[in-house]
This record gives sequence, structure tokens and C-alpha cells, in this order.
Amino acid sequence: MSSAPCVAMPWSAGANPLNLTQLEVASGVVLGSVDEQPWPQDPRDPLDVLFEEARQILQRGRCIVAFSGGRDSSAVLATLLHVARHDGFPEPVAVTARWPGDAAADESAWQERVAGELCVQHWEILTPGTDFDLLGPLALGLLQQHGLLWPAPMVALLPLVEAARGGVLVTGDGGDEVFGTWGMARVWSQARRGRRLRSALRPIGGAALPGPLRRRRARTRVRAYQTWLTAEARAAHEAALAAEEVAVAPLWWPDYLHEVGSERGLSLGAISHNAICASHECTFSTPLLAPAFLAALAKRGGRFGLGDRTSAMRAVFSPLLSDDVLRRVSKATFAGVFWGPASREFAAEWDGAGLDARWVDADTLRAAWLEPTPVYGSALPLHAAWLARHGP
Repeated sequence: MSSAPCVAMPWSAGANPLNLTQLEVASGVVLGSVDEQPWPQDPRDPLDVLFEEARQILQRGRCIVAFSGGRDSSAVLATLLHVARHDGFPEPVAVTARWPGDAAADESAWQERVAGELCVQHWEILTPGTDFDLLGPLALGLLQQHGLLWPAPMVALLPLVEAARGGVLVTGDGGDEVFGTWGMARVWSQARRGRRLRSALRPIGGAALPGPLRRRRARTRVRAYQTWLTAEARAAHEAALAAEEVAVAPLWWPDYLHEVGSERGLSLGAISHNAICASHECTFSTPLLAPAFLAALAKRGGRFGLGDRTSAMRAVFSPLLSDDVLRRVSKATFAGVFWGPASREFAAEWDGAGLDARWVDADTLRAAWLEPTPVYGSALPLHAAWLARHGP
């Protein structure tokens, strides 16, 4: 991936601490890469590396795990519980936010199942209510204090960091990227089992092409879903998406993990999480993105990797979690939580001010905000438009 250029936003010098580009703000998507942290040379198994990461986290004091019931948060919770029980640390506290009345956000059945399997002793279930509108009082407090954050719906973090005050907040962030988005995973897995060999030749040959040619080929496939982008912005965004598609599908597994370790979106997400945690007197940890863990995964999988998301998670976490949990594919969505009355009211009366007409068609963006379920990428330009009017 190529590093995204840092373009100052025209509307406020202080509201863009992450140096998000004009295109990132307009599209609501962060792409590209940053300088990667060096990987340590570690011959241990990935799970042993995670145990050491967990040990270091538990030594820092009270440990709070953001527990949604999904595969990644369950894996992180299981790892910390194993180490705490083995080494005699106080067990971590699982903290879960639930949104009654929003069926799309309901993961309670999976949460109960995993908590029962792991014999979780300390579990706090929070019901934050309906105050998590993207432009509600809590979200505006974050915007005024921190400026633009990534991901945009960082307001959902507030009940978790409040619960973690004085301790360490641990999440499963990065699991989707580490285990789930390598384009060659299934191809190599089938080829190694002697299945569909002929159909594997084309993607393998494509991944072996020079980068510029692969990007040109990808450019013919990718399409931006952001209907509000101008023609110029759409072309630039689709070119960036093509480069991203190429970056996440290198031929070999270690190269892919190096790309994950340098993803700009994950890096800026960590900066935003750390900023909010610091303002609530806690610290933040994402063990699935630790360089030592990525290095161990690369070594364990060799050039061909560990298979698809489920196979890779089985290879690492089968000693800790049941197979039903490791092969779960469903995920919750939270659009109903974030797009409340305040966001709708702002959208309805917005006059287009604050976002550059070179990048955004105001009428189309307003219509996207007023959809029954607005798309994810429209949240960041919503915050930018509000900041342009009100300032940080």
C-alpha cells in the first residue's frame, strides 16, 4: 500500500489531528499504509506469544475486555482468562454493551454461550440507552475534545472506557484483518489439498504479476459505493481501493501480515482509542495486532498461510474455544444505534457548507444521510460537516 498524503482540511486547523486526507473524509474510508513496526524474531507458537502478551497486560493491573461475543473478542477473552488462571492473576472483567430494541445489534445469545463455555466469573453487561447518536451530546463531546476520530462511531467506546477507568481496556481489534481478508487464503488451501488445481492457477498467476499491472487489473473491478462522491473523487477513491485490493492479496502469507501490520486505518484507529482511553484514565491494548503475534503467525503459516478465517482461527485458538465459536460467521450491525434524531435533523437542514464541492455532491450526501439505514462511509463526512460549522 502507498502511504496516504496528509492534506490539511480547509475548515479547521485543529479539528483534524489524524491528518485525514480530503478524500478519506469525503469517502468515509481510510486506506493506505504507515511505517510498520519491526517484527521480533520469535520461534514460539502464536498462542504462546499471545499468552505472553496477556501476561504483560495482566501485570498492568485491572483488566477489562470489550466482549461482544464475536470470534475475536472471545479469543482475546479466552486467552486472558487462561493466563490469569494459570499464573494466579485476578481474572479479567468482560464488559458487554447491549442495545435493547435493536435486533441487528443483538449478540446476546452468542455472548451467553461463550461466557458459559469459558466459565466467566466477572461479567458486566451495560445498557447504555439511546444516547449514541453520531451527533448526540456524547458524540459531540468527543468531537469538541478530540476533533475527527477514526473510526467515526467512536462514541460507542465511551461505556467501555468508563468501565475500564484506572485499568486496561483490551479489544479484539484487528482480528478481521489478520484472519479474514487475505485474498489468497482459500486458493492456497484448496491447492495444497489437491482440489480445484486448474481454477487456482489464474489467481496464483494474477498475484504473481508486477504491482502496477495488478492495480490496473483491479481498477477494472472495484466500484465505490459512496454515491455522493464527485466524478473526480470517485476516480481517486476507486484507484485507492484498487491499490488496497492488491495490497491485501499478495502471493504469500508473511507479506500479507506485513501489510496488516502497516494498515493506516488500523494505526489511526489505535491512535483514536488511545486518545479516548487517556482522557478516561485507562490504557488500551490490542493483542491480535502485536508485532510478535503477527511474526509468530507468519512463521506458523509459512508461505501458504493457515487457510481461510475459520481454519486460521482453529489453528491458533482450538485449545481455548469450541469449534462452534471459531466457525461463527454472523456479525452484528449498529446503524440503528448511531443514526438517531440529532443526525437526521442536521442532515435535513444541512446546506452543504464545510465539505469541498470538488469532492462531495451535497444533495446526494444529504440523501444518503436520510436513508433508513445510512451506509457506514457517510458517518465521517457527517462529523466533518458538523465541525466545519461549530469548530472543535
